[in-house]
Amino acid sequence: MKLIHITDIHIQDDKILGQAPIANFTACLAHVETHHRNADRVVITGDLTHHGSRHSYAQLREIVMASPLDPRLLLGNHDDRDTFRAVFPEIPVDAGGFVQYAEDTPAGRFLYLDTLEPGTHAGRYGEDRQRWLATELARARAAGQAAYVFMHHHPCPIGAPASDMIGLLDGAPVRALLAQYRDTIRHIFFGHCHSTLSGSVCGIPMSAPRSTNHPNAQDLGGRNAIGIGPLAPSYNVVLIEDENVVVHTIDFLAEPELDWILLDDDGWIEETSAAE
Repeated sequence: MKLIHITDIHIQDDKILGQAPIANFTACLAHVETHHRNADRVVITGDLTHHGSRHSYAQLREIVMASPLDPRLLLGNHDDRDTFRAVFPEIPVDAGGFVQYAEDTPAGRFLYLDTLEPGTHAGRYGEDRQRWLATELARARAAGQAAYVFMHHHPCPIGAPASDMIGLLDGAPVRALLAQYRDTIRHIFFGHCHSTLSGSVCGIPMSAPRSTNHPNAQDLGGRNAIGIGPLAPSYNVVLIEDENVVVHTIDFLAEPELDWILLDDDGWIEETSAAE
């Protein structure tokens, strides 16, 4: 199965830190359509808009409806749940009105979580939402399915104060729940940090691509700071086969600058090509 993971698109008309969110997102989708139209799923893990305005959601709806990719949409801290639901009424919600749902795929059960907490850039995944997740994970385990979890906020601290101060407010109980199902959860996909990240939480592999608009460098030296500069926005291509999950980072705006060198039959670069 091929999965495309996109995050933090921040749709709005105005530029953000010198970058144009709509132009970058449409360039990202165009790149996916050109190179990965055969993807089985496309998932966007939150911060769909920058200020949660109805106008921005309407713009997003127009873009995704014109695309053949049919992306699954999650909410992030920059989103507004009620406004999103008004513009995207077809997106499923749970019994509490949270924008989260489960979907069976060729690879297993995909679980789309809602970690939005109004009034803060930090996330929350309260007891009611945790009960929903526990039920869905138990169903997957009982059916012998692998589960793949998608969320906006990072599930554990990443060691960067600027990101961790706006992480999950109730991260400990959420991680305790994830740990109970480490035999079932194959991978956790998240966003929020605007950085390429990988590792594991409670023994479960996790990964995130950069924002499509304004990627960040994380300061790991203790400062409450992020680095903005010549960082390429990206999305991830995830290849799932049997028990293997491989994640590729795609710098979609850098594609025109790449030189593709054909290898010889032994897998080596021709010396004449290298010299050129």
